[in-house]
Amino acid sequence: MSFKFKLQFLVAIHLFFYTFIYSNQPPVLTASGNQVYCPQTQMNIVTDFNITDPDDNETEAIFIQISTGYINGEDTLTLQGTHPNISTAWNALEGKLTLKSSTTGDVLYTDLINAVKNVVFESSSPNPSADKSFSITIGDANYLPSTDHYYEYVPSLGITWTNAKAEAETRTYFGLKGYLATITSAEEAQLSGEQAAGAGWIGGTDEETEGVWKWATGPETGTVFWNGGVGGSTPNFAFWNTDEPNQQGNEDYTHVTAPGIGINGSWNDLSNTGQTSGDYQPKGYIVEYGGTTGDPVLNISASTTLLMNDVLSTSENNTCDSGIISLSATAKYGDIAWFDSLTNPIPIYTGTNFNTPNLTATTTYYVVASINGCLNGTRTAITATVYSTPTITSTTDTIICESGTGVLNAVSSSGTINWYDANIGGNLVGNGNTFNTPNLTTTTNYFVEATENGCTTTSRTQVTATVQNTTAPTGNASQSFCDIENATIANLTTTGTAILWYSSQTSNTPLNSTDVLVNGTTYYATQTVNTCESTNRLAVNVTIFNTVNTLANSQIPILQTCDNNTDGDDTNGYSEFDLTLNENTLLNGESISEFEIHYYSDASYSPTSEITNITTFTNTVANSQTIFVRIENKLDTTCYSDTSFTIEVTPLPSIINAAALKNCDEDGIPDGFTNYNLNEATPLITNGDTNLSVSYYLTVLDAQQNNNAINPVPFNNSATITPNTVYARIENSFGCFRTATITLQVSTTSFPAGYSHAPLEACDNDDINDGIASFDLTQVSNDFINLFPSTGQTLSVHYYRNLTDAELEQNEILPQNDYRNETPNSQSLFVRVESELNEECFGIGEYLTLNVQSRPNFEVEPAQILCKNLLPKTLTTFNADGNYHYQWFTNGVQIGTGKFQEIYEGGEYTVTATSSAGCISFEKTIEVTESNIASITLDDILTIEDTTNSISIATENLGIGNYEFSLDNINGPYQSEPIFNNVAPGIRTIFIKDQNNCGIEAIDVSIIGYPKFFTPNNDGYNDTWKIIGATSEFYRSSTVQIFDRFGKLITQFNTLNESGWDGTYIKQNLPSSDYWFKATLINHEGAIIEKIGHFSLLKR
Repeated sequence: MSFKFKLQFLVAIHLFFYTFIYSNQPPVLTASGNQVYCPQTQMNIVTDFNITDPDDNETEAIFIQISTGYINGEDTLTLQGTHPNISTAWNALEGKLTLKSSTTGDVLYTDLINAVKNVVFESSSPNPSADKSFSITIGDANYLPSTDHYYEYVPSLGITWTNAKAEAETRTYFGLKGYLATITSAEEAQLSGEQAAGAGWIGGTDEETEGVWKWATGPETGTVFWNGGVGGSTPNFAFWNTDEPNQQGNEDYTHVTAPGIGINGSWNDLSNTGQTSGDYQPKGYIVEYGGTTGDPVLNISASTTLLMNDVLSTSENNTCDSGIISLSATAKYGDIAWFDSLTNPIPIYTGTNFNTPNLTATTTYYVVASINGCLNGTRTAITATVYSTPTITSTTDTIICESGTGVLNAVSSSGTINWYDANIGGNLVGNGNTFNTPNLTTTTNYFVEATENGCTTTSRTQVTATVQNTTAPTGNASQSFCDIENATIANLTTTGTAILWYSSQTSNTPLNSTDVLVNGTTYYATQTVNTCESTNRLAVNVTIFNTVNTLANSQIPILQTCDNNTDGDDTNGYSEFDLTLNENTLLNGESISEFEIHYYSDASYSPTSEITNITTFTNTVANSQTIFVRIENKLDTTCYSDTSFTIEVTPLPSIINAAALKNCDEDGIPDGFTNYNLNEATPLITNGDTNLSVSYYLTVLDAQQNNNAINPVPFNNSATITPNTVYARIENSFGCFRTATITLQVSTTSFPAGYSHAPLEACDNDDINDGIASFDLTQVSNDFINLFPSTGQTLSVHYYRNLTDAELEQNEILPQNDYRNETPNSQSLFVRVESELNEECFGIGEYLTLNVQSRPNFEVEPAQILCKNLLPKTLTTFNADGNYHYQWFTNGVQIGTGKFQEIYEGGEYTVTATSSAGCISFEKTIEVTESNIASITLDDILTIEDTTNSISIATENLGIGNYEFSLDNINGPYQSEPIFNNVAPGIRTIFIKDQNNCGIEAIDVSIIGYPKFFTPNNDGYNDTWKIIGATSEFYRSSTVQIFDRFGKLITQFNTLNESGWDGTYIKQNLPSSDYWFKATLINHEGAIIEKIGHFSLLKR
């Protein structure tokens, strides 16, 4: 008999007889094997294990649990080796391995002992931190070695806290009395909470005093474990979930939180009942066994511990620049293994203290706690640091002027800078990057070094505070300048270093080097040596002599004179000048009493080039010569200014001395007198030089003296003093002139008497029909030239608006090939024929008429509709201004020539009109859009026969038109929506009208319905009842059956050819009542339609 069966039997006897007397002894489990665990290896949890039982040799199972330090997901227990009689089950939640029979029944102790010895522990963590305790028990309750208590989760959905407390106190475990668990440590909380088989009640409550939480069960009864709510405190141990306990309404009892709600295994406060479902509904309770007075002493459990090794301490070290460094580390168990990398599997040293080789750079070593040759685990870094000795990278000396304190600066590569008064030894006088010296009167040296991490520079660097005494600069005490120099402070001369100038002996503000010197002013100079400025100053008195601020050559007027024949040649470019005429301009506002002016023939300003006959100077260079001028101050001839100006001999104009003008005598009186445009002689006598100005005179004296000029346009030769002669004065831009003689002649030729030329015709082709058109006058020019005999000269034709313009050759019509008439419809022009050689006139007269023909004008309708059902369509023109010839086109192809045009399809059509004068109208365009009468069948109509009776028309097949719809009335109203609602039953007619006036199509539609009542009293109204809308046009048969309200068939008839039911049964009138009908309709396609309903028969 197994131990468990006997125990169960004894418990049953105890419960029935309230006594427990039995001689069976429980087994005693012993285990040994506390060891240090080698990370990430499999290690047996015992080195020895035994079960001692004086009266039994088998049991149902052994339970091995990681009772402390368990981490779900990292820690596992597995059975190694071959054990045919043993099966295993691993519970990751509880961290428990069960060993039981591989079949059924119990397992021999010997098999279990062998199996336990082969159970191994393994952690996947490279650095497991907490020691692992293993409890090995006969029962399946969780055993915690530190308390020697057992813990059991009892599932009971929805149990209250008070009932759970009562039930727990009735439970026993191998004679140990049960109670709701009281949790007093973290390892107890993990085993009974996180590693429990479920969440449930434990034994804490603040029911007695709100906020004072006590244990109410077991040996801990009355012990306070928490004071307050959220954020309260514990005098010993508590494991509340986040923001608990929160007292959300009579929540006075402690409950282990459901998995996934906050911290695993933590507590929350619930009411006695908890919630009825979800995570806050009680799922059971946790019973603790042990510690109760009278409990037996059990040895049904044994435990061992795997100790987790670790590096307890490390000690790093350093050196300066290079050297051997001593490092140390201590292990929790065993020794320290040293590595030179994180991955090298072979240690470089084993022991607590390690001396590195000679290092020149910081090096990291790695240690791991090692025992029994185990080198696994997370390696701890220990750094051997090699510090660089800092250096002084730069220093800055200071200069003290005469006496005082100074600031010295030094920069190091790193570390702290210290200042000393000696190169070796000496006194520490300061530290940091700057050092403020004491008051010094003589140059003094200081010395700096840098220190960092105990490393100091090998030698000190000198930094000097120099005391500087500076004297005043030297130089001339009187200095003069010309004002033309615009001398500034920078022009003062002195000997010294870094000169500064002041306005007085005591001023502290230096003058700018760009400040202009002022005549009669004394300036004071200092010099600066090594940043120290002299306290004594050099005084310099300044004198400024005036000069003339001369104008540039381009600003001085050119002295000009016309060439003459004083020297016998008026074209050689030489003439006499008075150079002093420019004197006032040269002085530019200054007084001649202060200055002397000298003139020179070249820029050397040498005595040999100076001009002495300055009022009667004849230029030595033909046409144009530059005169150079020097203006000296009489008090200081070194103060002068130079400039120059130009003298020019202007040439006389080059002309033709004589010319003749010949004009036609076309004023109707052949007296040899006519009007002339004397300006026509200008290009003849000037050789076409437009830069010359020409004026005309009656006498040569007037022309020479520029008096009494005559109006050149118009000039009649009857006004001449010397017959048919006038005189021209030709003057260039310099005022130099010559004169010429102009002879006036009258032409003896003219157009033939009575001559008339055919008019020029043109069409008014622009956008505005205003009688204005463009003419090419050149196409008739040869007609006029051919009227005159050939004289060996080239003739040309010119056109004018009136006779005066033609005579005077002014306002000529140009260009001749694109003239638009200025008088609408018809205009006459004057024609002048002349010689191209000398503009000799051959004939003048009004001989050309311009006529403008109107452009044809008519109208069309630009947008039209073509009904495909009403072909052909006739297009027409209207409102025409005359009888025209028409041309019709579509797609570039001519289709007709009449006023009207028949067409058979839509598209774009154009038409033009041509007048008898050949003028063509603008093109007119007609856009023709196709439309058509609707095409519809019953297939395009959907009827819905219900309480609203609707008709819908599918528009997809109606055609290309734009349609609207009417019900039962061809005259409308029409609507755009193709749907009708609330249609009365019967035969309804739908009219479909094309909005483009291509016609109206109609179709009949059947809407099936029936009267809701009828009154068969032979008054001619509602005397019979029948189906409405069922006709032979739509249905080939229609059978109607009438029933009373009890379902009895009253009558049956064909509604297509019978008048309906008259309210009788076997020729007897039936009473007022509700009757039912069933109508069966079959349409012409064979489709069966059934209608069922009821109606009332009313007696009136």
